[in-house]
Amino acid sequence: MKKTLLLTSLILTLNASEITKLLDAIQKTPDTKLDNIMIKEMKTNKKELINSLYPKVSLFASAEHFNVPTSMRPLPPTESAMLLKTNGTLPFSKNIYRIGFNISMPIFIKEIYDNKKRMDFLLKATKYQAKLNLLKREASLITLISNLNYLFDLKKALKIQQNSIQTTYNAIKVGVNVGRIPEFKLLRLKDSLNQIKTKISEVDTKIEDIKAKIYVLTDIYVNKPVNFISFKVKKGEFFALKPLKENLKATYYEIKSKKDAYLPKVSLKIQGNRAFAKAYNNDDNLALNYASAGIYVSLDIFNRKNNSEVQKAKISQTKTQLQIQKTLNELTSQIININKNLKQIKKQLLLTKESISLKEELLKGAKVAFKLNRMTVDEYLGYENDLAKARADYASLIALKNSLIAQKAFIYGKNLKKVFK
Repeated sequence: MKKTLLLTSLILTLNASEITKLLDAIQKTPDTKLDNIMIKEMKTNKKELINSLYPKVSLFASAEHFNVPTSMRPLPPTESAMLLKTNGTLPFSKNIYRIGFNISMPIFIKEIYDNKKRMDFLLKATKYQAKLNLLKREASLITLISNLNYLFDLKKALKIQQNSIQTTYNAIKVGVNVGRIPEFKLLRLKDSLNQIKTKISEVDTKIEDIKAKIYVLTDIYVNKPVNFISFKVKKGEFFALKPLKENLKATYYEIKSKKDAYLPKVSLKIQGNRAFAKAYNNDDNLALNYASAGIYVSLDIFNRKNNSEVQKAKISQTKTQLQIQKTLNELTSQIININKNLKQIKKQLLLTKESISLKEELLKGAKVAFKLNRMTVDEYLGYENDLAKARADYASLIALKNSLIAQKAFIYGKNLKKVFK
């Protein structure tokens, strides 16, 4: 028992860096970086909305010409009467130059606060979606590696079969040369060896295809099997529902913001300027200041476009609700199917492993019988094919098992680095 645990620990130590390295490599690929940029973009959108609550300050300068003398600033009647009575400088001119500032700030605009809460949920949804995309790529990687390992095992099984038949071929060739065994048997074995070489060539083509797909995901070229073991995946919440649920919460505040657009909007505005000109009545140089500050209230009484936007937001909410229900049904069905298949695969692995041992013994007997001319060549090759197929089936079941576990881990949003080591 201690030796088994020590061996398992050694295998984990030798292979953990390899499988972990491949999983870590996915985080450095352009797809993952694009997801991270989407998160940054959403954070920027949220910050932009928050910044709209701060005061906006701007400076301006102007040079204006009028066809008749125009007031540089509003002139009260009493001041106007006094200037006319004393023949003073009148603040009117055809050419007026100004420098000034404008300050504006929302005091109460309810829809901005609604949209801020909406952005909070959209940011969470984006983060969940980015993680979901990463998990999907990781699960795809595990499936590809599992299929790659299967193809390497299949090639190994074919090589073993090839060597076994070649050994028999060499033994039979001696009998053919002395005329004790018909040459037909030798030709039949030669044909079988050629067929195996063709199969190995086809497997090599598939191996290269999967290597290319792994490279696209990881930017790493894999030249050998990646050995790893899998651990049980515990039941959890369907991770794909998380971004949808956050989007659903966001639609609530989207509807609310459209409705709250009808509420009064209160804002503060401050403005001031200094005007420069020559008085039209005596050409004196004037420099006058003028400023104002006020709180303004506006209210939409009728806005048909906003009514349509409310309806669009409600439709979006309904679509998200239906998408949640659809995803829930699909994932529930997938999990039930995966669990059933994993149970069947567990049984099949035990039976196939036992079958391999039996077929190995049967092949030994078949070889002896064939060499003693008590078995036809096709009967002997049948035993060779049965053993090779059993070994391939066992490798295929292992690959399928790992793929199903990866899919299950993806559905539950588990860390694949803890599931596969």
